[in-house]
Amino acid sequence: MTDPNAIICYLCGRPVQSGSASDDHAVPVVLMTRSQPKAKGFDYGGKLPTHAECNNRFGPETYVAKALDLLEFLAGTEGHHDYQHRAQPHITIKALDASKLPGFTQRDIGFFKFLDARDKEYAEFSDPAFFAGKPKTNPTRDALHVAMSVLAKSAAALLIKRDLRVVPSAWRIYAVPYSGATDAINFDDLLGPTKSFDTGVHVWRKQLSNTEWTVVFRAKSILLHLVFVFTEKEMGPMVKQIFSDAQVHEFVGPCLNDLLTIGWRQL
Repeated sequence: MTDPNAIICYLCGRPVQSGSASDDHAVPVVLMTRSQPKAKGFDYGGKLPTHAECNNRFGPETYVAKALDLLEFLAGTEGHHDYQHRAQPHITIKALDASKLPGFTQRDIGFFKFLDARDKEYAEFSDPAFFAGKPKTNPTRDALHVAMSVLAKSAAALLIKRDLRVVPSAWRIYAVPYSGATDAINFDDLLGPTKSFDTGVHVWRKQLSNTEWTVVFRAKSILLHLVFVFTEKEMGPMVKQIFSDAQVHEFVGPCLNDLLTIGWRQL
């Protein structure tokens, strides 16, 4: 653990020069529809100091609301379909109905590496040459990784601000996502009573041991179970056993910024 009296950037773990800190909201503002900072009946996560470079570097935070919308859309059965090219079976296409994602801008389309074929003739995008040199993508995987990284970062910020009080020197995080969450889901009895940060945005935290915490983060229709382990203890097999009906992802790195480079490993 770092010196509790030092001003430490929680994203990179390095000291922040006095007077140069850039405050970062613990719970992403992009997930909020209500006025900040405080409102009756709602919780407020506050801010943590960061380097301006680190704060601006975490670009996926800008797209997390769209990632959650995309995951909800892809979890449904309408508006998207997988096709395999007849002549080139190695080419698989997931066609998305743009009218089902009305909030997506050209910038969003570029971030998620979608190919916009709305103004193309069928003959053009059915030709294998249309895909040559274009980036391959997996929208479900990419949107899920954005959501997990941003929500894990937010959960970490809340732990640091409210529980740990210092920035850990290394991170080991297990993430287990579920789709289809609703307001009916409540962990108050299990993890302790809490208030929502906004409609559809709720976080529960509980300490499991001196070095382990669990956080349940509900954002829109995604429910993300997170286990934070602040030792070198390998808990992957145990987490997989507990959540045997879901995918388990692991992040291990010296700082939260590495969520953008090392990323998640599915166990």
